[in-house]
Amino acid sequence: MTVPDAETAEIPAGAEGAAWTAELVCGELREAYLIVAAAAVLLDRAGDGSVHPELRRARRCGEEALSLAGHVERLLGSGLTQLRGQIGDGDVASIGRVVGSLNVSRTRFAEAAERLAGLPGRLHDAERQLRETADPRLCIADVTRDWSRAAEHLGLLTGSLTEAVGALASYADQVTGASA
Repeated sequence: MTVPDAETAEIPAGAEGAAWTAELVCGELREAYLIVAAAAVLLDRAGDGSVHPELRRARRCGEEALSLAGHVERLLGSGLTQLRGQIGDGDVASIGRVVGSLNVSRTRFAEAAERLAGLPGRLHDAERQLRETADPRLCIADVTRDWSRAAEHLGLLTGSLTEAVGALASYADQVTGASA
């Protein structure tokens, strides 16, 4: 789904307006999902090894929130699909929506890949700095090994995202007939 821009778009009336509003809700839900997912990762890192009941409760609540958000998004999507079928928002428009969604995903993957591309180098710099300046009494071999592996995995992650960008571009071209 391509989420309309609430600030610049004119709100349609009737069933089309209801679908438009539901798409806005889906877009905001996706943004909230990403925020909650990031917060849950930070919570896991901060509370690693802790068995405090309140920390476990917070983790469970975060997991439940993510699960519920996914369920809500599926319900909204199902309802939108049904509504579009009934109001005659047919195949041509749905192809446009699919391509719009592909383009949004492709753009976000590309942005993430670009943002991540510089991280391995920065991590290697941190390794080098640690080796050159660390107190000789510190055991840094495991630290630098882990950081080196993390840099390798960041490179793989960036490569995977870049490959996804290319695949989405190719698929969008095929859907629209641009590659013919």
